Amino acid sequence: MGGCFFYYTSPYEIVLKKLHTNKLLDVVLYTMIFTIIAKVILNLSLFFDDPVAVLAYPSDSTALYLATGGVVVVMAWKAHTELMPLMDSLFRLIVGSQFMQLFLTLVLTTYHISMLQLGLLFVTLLLLVFLTNQPLNVMTEIGVMGVYTIGTFALSFIEIMPFFNFYVNGSYYLFLGLILLAPFFWSHKHTAESR
Repeated sequence: MGGCFFYYTSPYEIVLKKLHTNKLLDVVLYTMIFTIIAKVILNLSLFFDDPVAVLAYPSDSTALYLATGGVVVVMAWKAHTELMPLMDSLFRLIVGSQFMQLFLTLVLTTYHISMLQLGLLFVTLLLLVFLTNQPLNVMTEIGVMGVYTIGTFALSFIEIMPFFNFYVNGSYYLFLGLILLAPFFWSHKHTAESR
C-alpha cells in the first residue's frame, strides 16, 4: 500500500518513478539482508550452536539500528546519482507503508496502536499530497520531513512510537530524518552559494 501511495502521489515522470521503484526495492532488500546479518552478529555464539534459533527468532531494535547503518553505507557508496528525488520517494514509501500498517492493525486486530502516531502519519500524508505535487520544492520537502521527524521524536516522549513493528528509541526518528534530509540541506546550501 505504501508503494501505491508513493507511485500515485510522486510528482515525477513515469520513467523516473520506475527507476525509483527499483532503487526503493533495493533499499527494502538491503534492509532485510542487513537485519539478518545484524541478528547473526548480535547472537554469534548462539548462531554456532543453533543457527535456526537465531534466524527464526524475531529481530530486535538493535538489529534494525545496525541494518540502517549498513543500508546508509551501501546507499552512500552507490550515491553517484541524484539523491534528492530518491530520498523523496523513500520518504513517501516509508510514511505511506507505516500509515497503512498502523491503520490495518487498528482495524483488523485488537493490538494497541498509538492514535497520536497514526494522526501524525495522516497529517504527513496530507501534507505530501497537497504541498509536494510539484517536483522537488526543496523547502517544502524539508518542512514536511521535519514535521514527521520532529513530531515523531516529540511523541516518543509521550508514548512508544514503533517503526513498523520495531520498538525503537525516539532518537532513531531523528537519525532517520537526518539521513532523509541531508541531500536536501546539501542541495539547498550549494544552490544558495551559487547565487
